Amino acid sequence: MAVALLQGERRNEDNDSVTERKRSEAGVKQWVLGLLTRCKVKRVVAWKLCVFFGAIIVILISIIIRERSQVVSGLCPVAPAAGLSQRAYSCPRFWIGFEGKCFYFSDMEKNQTSSQADCHARGANLAVIQSEEELVFVLRYKGAPDHWIGLSRQNPRQRWEWDDGTEFNSSLFPIGGGEDFAFLNNQKVTSARSSGERHWICTRQP
Repeated sequence: MAVALLQGERRNEDNDSVTERKRSEAGVKQWVLGLLTRCKVKRVVAWKLCVFFGAIIVILISIIIRERSQVVSGLCPVAPAAGLSQRAYSCPRFWIGFEGKCFYFSDMEKNQTSSQADCHARGANLAVIQSEEELVFVLRYKGAPDHWIGLSRQNPRQRWEWDDGTEFNSSLFPIGGGEDFAFLNNQKVTSARSSGERHWICTRQP
């Protein structure tokens, strides 16, 4: 009888030990799973923070590069045509410096009178071209659209004059078209009536 009781107590102790061990194992598993979950959450948060701050850094770098390029384009513009003499001049923003002058190429189209008025409002003249180098420069830089320049005459019997009042040197280039207001097309200087709408070029001193 006593032996049976002892055996029963041992079985109960063994069962209690097994139950306790299982509880301990379950607790460890839950702790490990909780730790892994927290680590995953932290990794996701850290990854999102890295992406966020990385995007901010890229945006700031882009802004700095754009601002520096605008300053350079305003103070030290470079003529795009290879082989042309290039110098740096202090020209206003959106103007291009070449051979000691500042050139403005419009994005809009207007008739000759309005184009001239726009240049005057900018403290400039409708383009005055005084050398073959300047002619090559503006022809290459302006792109495909036609551009008004500051060369006109009162009628076919009068001499051509620049917008600043100086006379045109006819040996510099021929003027086609047979009209009284000059503009640049893709290849040369030609002329038309003042009512046509075109882009325009202004020139001024730095």
